[in-house]
Amino acid sequence: MSYQDPEEATNIWHDEYWPDFRKNVHELLFEGYKEAKCQIQSHHDETDITGFIAEAIQKYLESPDSPEWCDRISLHEDPPVPGQRRTGRRRNKPDLIFEAVGRRPRAKFFFESKRLREQSSHRESYYLGQEGIQRFLRGAYAKGYPEAGMIGYVQCDSVDIWNKRLQAAITADAQNKNELRLKSLQQKVQIIKEISQEWTSSHYRHPGGYITLFHILFDCCP
Repeated sequence: MSYQDPEEATNIWHDEYWPDFRKNVHELLFEGYKEAKCQIQSHHDETDITGFIAEAIQKYLESPDSPEWCDRISLHEDPPVPGQRRTGRRRNKPDLIFEAVGRRPRAKFFFESKRLREQSSHRESYYLGQEGIQRFLRGAYAKGYPEAGMIGYVQCDSVDIWNKRLQAAITADAQNKNELRLKSLQQKVQIIKEISQEWTSSHYRHPGGYITLFHILFDCCP
């Protein structure tokens, strides 16, 4: 039996149901964040905050009052993914994967999250570095998928300030080392009205192809 590679299915997803899937994923993320925000404290790390959001999303998916499209999406928190010669517990684990169920090929939307706080050294590089954006660029996460997302948990200053910092850092990298392999100018987007300060960046991958990343920052200041 042969199995369809995600790269071969990309055109099918985009033509048939990827735009709706992308919108629904954004709606679920916002619902999860909105419900979880009251639990988030300054000492909570990425896994704590992601856990709160994932629990709230799962509750929403299972609610009899949720929209009918919730029957067609499942959520996986911290799931191991195959690849890069890693096995067992050494496998890469993205923070969240949303999966379209009930039809094939199954689309998946991967998210990696990072805390954004003043106390951390090299603030922007933590988000942009080997444990952040570059996981997507080297194919550790979302290999073969056209889009994925980065979530920033803002724990100091404001979402607006961190948006400017990160976008400026990506632009500066493109003008210098170009480690992020920026393909085109960053673009402001608004998939749903509740997330108004989102933007995208498109990057060339190694060894080939490219990926568009959706950047979503959530205010997690106590």
